[in-house]
Amino acid sequence: MDPTYPFAPKSTRWLRRGQFWTLHLADGKFGAACVVGSHLSSGKASSRVFIAGVVNWVGTSPPAPADLEKLPIISHAFAHIKAIADGGGEVLGWANIDLTGAPESAESLSLSSWGFHFPTLLAQKLAEQAMYG
Repeated sequence: MDPTYPFAPKSTRWLRRGQFWTLHLADGKFGAACVVGSHLSSGKASSRVFIAGVVNWVGTSPPAPADLEKLPIISHAFAHIKAIADGGGEVLGWANIDLTGAPESAESLSLSSWGFHFPTLLAQKLAEQAMYG
């Protein structure tokens, strides 16, 4: 059974590759982050850590699935479930995001790890680059 959107995850149980959430940027715009995959430790999925990605998208309203269609991610790393709450609080839905080259799962220590605020900082940098070229 899949979750009803939007939902605020308390664990990784209902997270699926391609689900996304909002990142609130300093200038009032929005970025988007997504679930890339599972964090594994000795082959077992973590209940609190997953692989997150920041989507190459900035908008004036929260993202909808069509906004993110086939867009690539700019980076991915392990993140704690609280990164979703920090970014926007809820998984909004699923989108066909281009996750080419990003793993569906990875063992501990095989990827970098992000702090709770890091996805928002990456999206902020993307917005600034778009503004100032």
